[in-house]
Amino acid sequence: MTLTLPNSSPINSTTVRTITRSFSLQARQVLLRVGMGVAARLAPHWTVRTASRLFITPPRFAHPIAEQALLARGLRHHIESSAGRVAAWRFGDAKAPAIIASHGWGGRGAQFHAFVDPLVSAGFQVWLFDHVGHGQSAGREASLVDFAAGVAAVHRHVTARGIEVRGLLSHSLGGAGVATALRGFNGSTPVDAKRVVMIAPPSSLMRYSRIFARHFGLPERIRAAMQWRFEQRYGVAWQSFEMPHAVSPLKAAALVIHDTGDRDVSIESGLAVARAWPDARFRRTHGLGHRRILKSPGVIQDTIDFFTDQVRFSPPPPADEWQSFPGPAPLF
Repeated sequence: MTLTLPNSSPINSTTVRTITRSFSLQARQVLLRVGMGVAARLAPHWTVRTASRLFITPPRFAHPIAEQALLARGLRHHIESSAGRVAAWRFGDAKAPAIIASHGWGGRGAQFHAFVDPLVSAGFQVWLFDHVGHGQSAGREASLVDFAAGVAAVHRHVTARGIEVRGLLSHSLGGAGVATALRGFNGSTPVDAKRVVMIAPPSSLMRYSRIFARHFGLPERIRAAMQWRFEQRYGVAWQSFEMPHAVSPLKAAALVIHDTGDRDVSIESGLAVARAWPDARFRRTHGLGHRRILKSPGVIQDTIDFFTDQVRFSPPPPADEWQSFPGPAPLF
């Protein structure tokens, strides 16, 4: 069936279904926000439990055709982490130094598909994996502790084979998982890598929790109760996840790449991370946003140049030259 409106192009049934689903999703989101706001007053304990579950439930998307084709070329591994089983894929020479990539919230390892062949050609093997609750890995929930556990598990899996991990590559929240794994958490042994590339990293879980609470009309007491609930569950204080705090003792060299037009994670967040990291460089891009940046040939080449130590990148500008976000920078 095809419907044609005056002065418009034909609208087929698939388009109609897509529009209907979009409106339906928006309506459910509005009802959920209204309901959570009312419940916060009438049933606070239920609201804390429900909001906490929503906070760590990522959206899950199917792999596009290009990503499916990439994964079909990789050697698949199933790796156990403390958070659950993760699906991983290896590309390149099994004896080459390794690059491990950590994707962001709601993402997939295969989002780094544009990096794989150039990194392999540069002499690396590449490990992509889906964090728990994402892609083809187990589970429905994922916390930042789970992200760090996934990075640590893949790192152990690779090094147990006698392979050197030359670098860690991350996007968005995946960078916070990398930083936490590099520091160690809950008594775990810190992972080791000579170099780290962080693309569009967040700087504050606390800030994001406040944005989340405002979105659902939740008062600060509910947000604070959520924070306490997570700290008790995972045994880690949220303060330890604030990126400037988390990266300040790290020894690895880092390159932070962030786009000026990123609407999901502000560039001031990447600046805050780079300024706090003792041996960090900063690369600013323009017009790439939060996701297109993962397909940029320039960003990919910068990543290779940094991992191979071919280019000396500039440090982040001092704060008095480019003011940071007032307070913790936003996560999303």
